[in-house]
Amino acid sequence: MATDLAEVMRKIVGEKGVFTDAKSIAVFSRDAFYFSPVLKAQLENKRADLIVAPRSVVELQKVVSYAAREGIPVTVRGAGTGNYGQSVPFYGGIVISTHRLNRILDFDEASGVIRVEPGVRMGHVERFARERGWELRCYPSTWATATIGGFVGGGFGGVGSIRNGVLWDGFLKSITVLEVTEEAKTHTVEGHDVFGFIHAYGTTGIMVELEVSLVPAVPWEEAVICFPDYADALRFSHQLALDESEAKRLISLSEWPIPSFFRPLVAAGGIIEGQAAVLLELAEGRTATVAEKAAPYGGKLTYTAPASTYHKGKFCLSDFSWNHTTLWAMKADPGWTYLQSRFTPEPEKALEQISALRDFHGDKVAFHHEYIRQDGELELAGLDLIHYQEKEPIYAAIARREELGVQVADPHTFLLDADPRWSGEVVLAARARYNPHNLLNPGKISSQPLTEKARSW
Repeated sequence: MATDLAEVMRKIVGEKGVFTDAKSIAVFSRDAFYFSPVLKAQLENKRADLIVAPRSVVELQKVVSYAAREGIPVTVRGAGTGNYGQSVPFYGGIVISTHRLNRILDFDEASGVIRVEPGVRMGHVERFARERGWELRCYPSTWATATIGGFVGGGFGGVGSIRNGVLWDGFLKSITVLEVTEEAKTHTVEGHDVFGFIHAYGTTGIMVELEVSLVPAVPWEEAVICFPDYADALRFSHQLALDESEAKRLISLSEWPIPSFFRPLVAAGGIIEGQAAVLLELAEGRTATVAEKAAPYGGKLTYTAPASTYHKGKFCLSDFSWNHTTLWAMKADPGWTYLQSRFTPEPEKALEQISALRDFHGDKVAFHHEYIRQDGELELAGLDLIHYQEKEPIYAAIARREELGVQVADPHTFLLDADPRWSGEVVLAARARYNPHNLLNPGKISSQPLTEKARSW
């Protein structure tokens, strides 16, 4: 069946757009689910039957039309930088890679709205925009390789979220969506309806064009301030997050030993042994003032990079933020994994939660927090490192957080509807309209079983 399917696909997208060798199938059937030892055990051997990379929407429509007619499962993939198996095909079929759908289609310099194909890399969009006086509202720490479509479909927020919010906070103006039917029609989705595609794991429709709303660019400089005590690092970071006189794109704080994992930053002299580190992106010319504000909390400025070198050096501070923090930890010690938590933003209450979790974990935890805004409200996002590799202690850690009022978005499950950040009914409504046969990334929503036709594949 896969051999026959490959021949059909070659007639649609050409020889270079079809991958049938074992290595390519293995690579394109994976994402970064290995961050979770639980998901690694569950998803390691999942494979597509073949990989298809269309060059145009017309080719994509023909691929989708054939798949819908034959009941073939379809999983759409960006760069594969997601962490929960979002782009892993559970039931074989076709993985559609968007790496050849990677053009910037239009840009309105007056409004800052950019229209792109789903496979364009976020780093390309950020550089293109900044050359014209604009920048992305937010982006993940994988910005250099992550695609716009992948970020919208599987992401949440990131660098810039302290200033501009997360994906639900105005990132998108509209989406052009391809329905997974034999007709393979396209539709324009706007307003609240775009929430049906944000963090929906590609289960609701195939995004073929996205209108992304940018914000005016700021010349950002980078700084690291180290603190002897994590509690004081948190107190300072909270005050900075609230300080409207200071523009910031990143407030990322990690307790020791996490900063020791950031090898390039250690080599640059930016880390003090045994101390917590706060990584900052600040408006040009503000580092000295912010460092003065940190001094009463015990903070010491240890690293700076001027706005003129922003995103141009060997590394940038966002390389050590968000889930890149976890990546550096795993490189240093594969025994680490992580949780995604939402702590009480008020620092003294957050510190009570942290203290209780230290009592629970002992030396099996290291805290990492990111300040963000969502729907205008300040939030304290936690990407706690936990030194466990077995499912039982991981889920005991989740249960303890929930007892303490710390919300957890479980990164050790592939089920979309287990994530409190998903949009619920609007996602299910979009899925019913644009993916009526449940052929898109099946198995990722617990209440949406495969159709009989898809099961027969």
